[in-house]
Amino acid sequence: MATEYALPDETTVKKSVTIPRSLAREVEARTGTRGFSRFVSDAVEHALALTKTREIVEAYEDQHGAFTLEEIEEARRTWHGE
Repeated sequence: MATEYALPDETTVKKSVTIPRSLAREVEARTGTRGFSRFVSDAVEHALALTKTREIVEAYEDQHGAFTLEEIEEARRTWHGE
């Protein structure tokens, strides 16, 4: 069963997850019951992007050493278009 947020050749899979009731209520308050899966899918995609970014930074630092404060500041300025 494909949904509107699946890639054209990608199908979805139904998984059962357990989350605190308070989180479920908070998500449903924002999305309604029909938007719950989309919200969770987007959150997982975001978490994976952060994890992959952390892995890239760790691999770079393993090879080249820790970033200097100057490099971090330069990256911040670039990120913010300064």
